[in-house]
Amino acid sequence: MKTMNLVRTLLMAVGMASCTAVSDAPVNHEESTSTLEKNFNARSVNYRAGDKNSPNLSELTPVSEDEANSILNTLRSHRNVKVSHAVTEKAGEAGQTFLTVSTEQQIADSHRLTLQMTMITYADDGSLYYKDYKSFAASDMYMWHMTGFGLASSGKDGLYKIEGTSNLYFKVMDDSLYYIQVPVKVTGTYNPKTHEVNFTYDI
Repeated sequence: MKTMNLVRTLLMAVGMASCTAVSDAPVNHEESTSTLEKNFNARSVNYRAGDKNSPNLSELTPVSEDEANSILNTLRSHRNVKVSHAVTEKAGEAGQTFLTVSTEQQIADSHRLTLQMTMITYADDGSLYYKDYKSFAASDMYMWHMTGFGLASSGKDGLYKIEGTSNLYFKVMDDSLYYIQVPVKVTGTYNPKTHEVNFTYDI
């Protein structure tokens, strides 16, 4: 009898544990991301708040899978793109000039993606080096995060070639809460004479 009671107690404990979940803990959700995975190579990711090695996703507004799909389709279409540039210069020591070049693309009048580069130029020989890069999405429904960046002379018309890897992140809430990332490849050019940046991306 004691053995039977012990078995029942264990079964009840297991049953209670299976119904308990941390409300803001992301989980692997392969079945629910199947459409996004097929269309955009999305994958579910684990996220823990406070992790310094990953972007801060906790403040994203949850969206449904259908909403994420609609946003990604709009961004992929590149419809009605409007481009704006902003350049700031700050003099440094020994002929250095620090440049911050920001280029914003507005897509379909509702989404804005910004690529920002910080560079150093030298007056004596005109050389240029990039120091930092960032990417921004003017939305609380997704985040654009660069994971790699390259700026190198293309040898054509004095232009520099831009190549970057990045991800779009979403917090998806359907049956449960989970996070997804969608790979985004960035390519473009930078003109050091005019500081004009032209970039595009593949989702």
